[in-house]
Amino acid sequence: MMVPFDAKSAETQRTQRTMRKPEAASASFLLCAFSVVALFASNTRADQRAGPDVDAAVERGLGYLTKQQKADGSITDGPNGVATTALAVLGYLAAGHAPDAGKHGLVVRGAVDFLVQAVPKNGYVGSVDGSRMYGQGIVALALAEAMGVEPNPQKRDAIQAALQRLIDVILTAQKVQKDDNNRGGWRYEPGSGDSDLSLSGWSALALRASQNVGMNVSKEPVERAVQYVVKCFKADEGAFTYQPGQGPSIAMTSVAILDLHLLDAADRDEVKRAATWLGKQAINNETRFFYYSLYYSTQAATQVGGDLQEQIWKNNKKLLLAKQQDDGGFAQSPSGDEPGRVYATSMSVMTLAVPYETLPIYQK
Repeated sequence: MMVPFDAKSAETQRTQRTMRKPEAASASFLLCAFSVVALFASNTRADQRAGPDVDAAVERGLGYLTKQQKADGSITDGPNGVATTALAVLGYLAAGHAPDAGKHGLVVRGAVDFLVQAVPKNGYVGSVDGSRMYGQGIVALALAEAMGVEPNPQKRDAIQAALQRLIDVILTAQKVQKDDNNRGGWRYEPGSGDSDLSLSGWSALALRASQNVGMNVSKEPVERAVQYVVKCFKADEGAFTYQPGQGPSIAMTSVAILDLHLLDAADRDEVKRAATWLGKQAINNETRFFYYSLYYSTQAATQVGGDLQEQIWKNNKKLLLAKQQDDGGFAQSPSGDEPGRVYATSMSVMTLAVPYETLPIYQK
């Protein structure tokens, strides 16, 4: 079963993306980071598809998240406090707010510092809040994106050290002995002997984002991740499944399309067929993993572009704007598998901010 966090809770342009070698973390890279911070602070919009209604909804959503921040910097309303804080950080970054920059810069600073301090010496942050390997990938992704726009050299070093511990766990977990159907992917625990596409999606993106900021991640684990994603393709239906041999879903097909685009495998026939399948689907209020599905389908369609992008954006934007409450937060998910309003609001902000194309990991 796919869950956002764990089974017990309910689950840069092209040039920026190619900065993968350790030597990229140099003085010139830091200057690039400062430039990006300035860009974030200006709140420049790369895509006018958003519009004033989306801009207003994003700002109100961030206002809600700001009010949920605790004294220790965390942003959470449930048991998976580190993972939900990381999702909130991704929401702020996606909307153009970096640490110490932008209207919510101090909030982002506190949240990023909290994430860094939460990573234990052994690197397995998923054991800290019960989010398991879901939290591992989400926190690593958030810190990789934050590291690229960190204006303080000392804090950037601290993020880098924490991120290294996080990705070491992810890399080690991928090397666990598994059968052919599960090799190359990830599951709930570092030592799990099976894999699933949902969790593997977060882990693979965390590795790619880490490459982008100059961490020492070779091509091999990324290539193995691609191989696992492809194993989840259901050829007779032209879509992707949670695990090989299961039935396809909007969420899993979207995860696969996004991952394969971002992992340099967008030209595969499976991606083209899956995009066609996705165009025949539509998320509604009864869709399981409602916010998760909205987010991933919006990201996937944006990578594909064209009519699919416009079709899915129109549907998902309408659904999301209807879920925003008077306090700026978004309603608890209609799917009982998704936890809390901080999660709902973070995922909603991240989805509505997709047209801004701010986060380097998701840029075409």
